[in-house]
Amino acid sequence: MNSFSFVFLLVIALYAGLSEAWCRKNVLAFQNSLDSSHDTLQVHCKSGNDDLGIHFVKFSDHVYSIRFRDNVFIGTYWDCIIQHGSKMEYVLNFRAYTSRPVRRCGQFHTWIAKEDGIYFSKNGKPEGKKYDWTKYNSS
Repeated sequence: MNSFSFVFLLVIALYAGLSEAWCRKNVLAFQNSLDSSHDTLQVHCKSGNDDLGIHFVKFSDHVYSIRFRDNVFIGTYWDCIIQHGSKMEYVLNFRAYTSRPVRRCGQFHTWIAKEDGIYFSKNGKPEGKKYDWTKYNSS
């Protein structure tokens, strides 16, 4: 390996290591605001090979949250399925987070489940409706 390649790899390694130290983790939060039905919200998220399993958020519970750092080399994606209803018949399968080419630190993304759809708030800004629920007939 020539000296330029060695220095280049060293700089990349130092950048990745040092940025871990000062870069606060990002947070994906799922809030159950199903105030009419008081249904339990089911949340199942995956990122690459990292499957977090199924979590249940009751109406009276605090949020379910995921804390993570962006992977600047291969990107970070969180794909989630959220459901509610007596037979979990209201469903949304969506990408809850996509990283950018530049690492983001300390982002707070909140997904809020309501009867009329899914709302999104970024870093405490006012929420806006993003998705409608899909209802599946369960026989």
